[in-house]
Amino acid sequence: MNKWIREKLDTWDLKSVFLTILFLSIGVFLFFYFTDIRDRFRQDDKEEFKGETEGEIISAEPIDRIKQSKWKGTEILVDSYKILYSYKVDGREFHSTDIIPLTTKNEKYLRTILDRKANDTFHVRFDLKDPDKSILIE
Repeated sequence: MNKWIREKLDTWDLKSVFLTILFLSIGVFLFFYFTDIRDRFRQDDKEEFKGETEGEIISAEPIDRIKQSKWKGTEILVDSYKILYSYKVDGREFHSTDIIPLTTKNEKYLRTILDRKANDTFHVRFDLKDPDKSILIE
């Protein structure tokens, strides 16, 4: 039986299996590292939602992430912003929350949101079938 197991392991060529898993893992890591998946979901919603209106931002709160390392200690990083906003569709008022990740793509838009004045309005795109589903757009 021991000989049978060794023969099976030799036929599977474990070195190739290990290297394949390693290269696929590195590829997946690089994919998620260089492309933010949250921006992709936001882009899909921007294309899916066809209704458009103006909305007012109620509040903008940073979402913190804690990073710890042996040499630098504890760091608190801002990962994204939670934006609470309201908008009107067909005379009804809706309140919604949008989480905008802090990426180079969204940096300028987030700066305009954070530097907003009291009566500034922003574009909101919503689902025509369910106006409660919405997203802030530039």
